[in-house]
Amino acid sequence: MEHEEMKKEHKNRKDYWLKEGIVVKIVTRSLGEKYYKEKAVVREVIDKYAAKIKLLETGEKFKVDQQHLETVIPKIDGRVQILNGAYRDSTATLKSIETSRFSVTLEIDKGPFTGRVVSGIPYEDFSKLFDQ
Repeated sequence: MEHEEMKKEHKNRKDYWLKEGIVVKIVTRSLGEKYYKEKAVVREVIDKYAAKIKLLETGEKFKVDQQHLETVIPKIDGRVQILNGAYRDSTATLKSIETSRFSVTLEIDKGPFTGRVVSGIPYEDFSKLFDQ
């Protein structure tokens, strides 16, 4: 079973990770100082590597490449979208954060592994879901 999960992990690991409905943080100053570290919700994914985003604070909308964004970690019991790895495309609930290992423990809510608790998920493999 562990071997099967390793195969699934390798097969589902991609260099693109954007998904509609996740919260992201702008991590470049090239868009302007006022946008640096601002949070936004992904409204549309364009060609896998770019997205139309809407800033949470001001509602401004624009297009940005994924290299200028990073994932956002919610509070404990917050809902997340898994963006990469064996559990890609599943939604989950954040159960704990292991800051020394830059990883978390998640309980899968939706997807083929519903109910499973998985640990060691790297920060960059999931992001907070936007709650409308």
